[in-house]
Amino acid sequence: MKEKRAVVVGAGLGGLSSAAYLSKNGFKVDLFDRNPHPGGYACSFVRDGYEFEAALHALSGIGPEDNRGSCYRILEGCDVARRVEFVPIEDLYTSVFPDFKATIPKGWEAAEEAYGENFPAERKGLHRLMEFMRKMYEEMKLISSDPGALDLLLFPVKGSHLIRSTGLTVSQAMDREISDPRLKALFCDLWGYYGLPPSRLSFQLFAMANSSYIEHGSYHVKGTSQALSNAFVDAIEENGGTVHLRSGIEKINVDSGRVTGVVTEHGDEFPADYVVSNANPIHACYDLIGAENVPNSYLKALAEGHIAVSTFNVYMGLDCTAEDLGVPSHYEIFYNEDYDTDGQYRRMFEIKKQKYWALTNYSVLHPELSPPGTSIMVITGLVDYGAWARVPPDRYVETKNRLAAEMIEAAEEVVPGIGDHISVVEVATPLTNMRYSGNPGGSILGFDYDVTGSSMFRLPNRGPLEGLYFANAWVRLGGGFETCMTSGFLAFMDVMKDVKGVKGIKKLLPSL
Repeated sequence: MKEKRAVVVGAGLGGLSSAAYLSKNGFKVDLFDRNPHPGGYACSFVRDGYEFEAALHALSGIGPEDNRGSCYRILEGCDVARRVEFVPIEDLYTSVFPDFKATIPKGWEAAEEAYGENFPAERKGLHRLMEFMRKMYEEMKLISSDPGALDLLLFPVKGSHLIRSTGLTVSQAMDREISDPRLKALFCDLWGYYGLPPSRLSFQLFAMANSSYIEHGSYHVKGTSQALSNAFVDAIEENGGTVHLRSGIEKINVDSGRVTGVVTEHGDEFPADYVVSNANPIHACYDLIGAENVPNSYLKALAEGHIAVSTFNVYMGLDCTAEDLGVPSHYEIFYNEDYDTDGQYRRMFEIKKQKYWALTNYSVLHPELSPPGTSIMVITGLVDYGAWARVPPDRYVETKNRLAAEMIEAAEEVVPGIGDHISVVEVATPLTNMRYSGNPGGSILGFDYDVTGSSMFRLPNRGPLEGLYFANAWVRLGGGFETCMTSGFLAFMDVMKDVKGVKGIKKLLPSL
């Protein structure tokens, strides 16, 4: 029997996930990445004894032993879950607004009670809104669990809430049921995780993601997300796969509309019948494959997508504990200067102090990441690449340090004295993200999550050439840790369709 050979381009979570599934299922797998460490954004870095989590805030879809979520099952299916210790986060998030503060716990009833506590007149509408989300989530689980022919036939009835949510923005969905602008701001305060304000954000995406957090809770990874990436490498190598770090891909070979393998930056050729690209499809199509080899219809679809925002991060190693500063023991706090989410979003296109940002106290979960008596906190704001691209190179360091100082000053307003206790600081901009990940604009989410960028309208995992598949934030499920790992699984499922000779409509249907 002919050996099944697959090459995976990029060791971000999508690439790691697809390589883990392929290697476990009998493929000869070679995984390549130009960086010295696996994981893409799922990594950590060390400065003067402080180990900083680079990107992960809250992992969805894990859940406790008696209520496992879809992400845990994906990790279990490729033999990674047993290698990782997941650390539960006590609450979903805490929000601070000009005139009130609220902490939202996990669990449908508890979350609903917390949302409604300060807004008794809105309780009935709030209940209807959350019940609609809960039913959407149940319907999505139904169609994602190997539905039978009858389930698909009855989907217009069984999936009525999902169908009715198509095309809705978060604002439109909220406006139907609640009216208080303060409750609306609190209800959707995780919008920063998804990169768009409620007026533009897909309600379907928001509802699926937030429902996963509410139902299963939020988690982090013991040892940071780098431990998760390392666990994938261990699983791949134990199943006979090879992970090539510091070895980027220079070219994806194509012959008569089919990929045939890759050429590394060192000039080595690796033939393969199947190539999974964790590299974003813009880079893959234009730089690795060559636009002349890609159908115009696919290039047009790439051009129509709007690249999502990036982040500005101030990583702070403090010479004291959070308790010493009087910081509440919340893991993550979202600060809102006002209730104007559209205005907060517009501010992201300027290099100015942000009006919406998060302070993450990683030491609440991981005190071992810094020396005894110290702590780690990170300020994160969403920012767009465009303004940073216009900064002259000789002013870049000055500009990023100025904005970092402004954000630390903003943090001083809620955590007095924090600036006096910073012993280590590192600052990352969209340019940092772009250099490290290779993503256009340093995007953390691929394309935007507007109503045309929700999962059913995004590009599929199956690429435009035979034997080419994508596993990353830019295709079917979009950006985020859980979605990227799931994307790797979906790419693997499309590979298996081709191995089994699936034809026709079944080949084109999304793998769920």
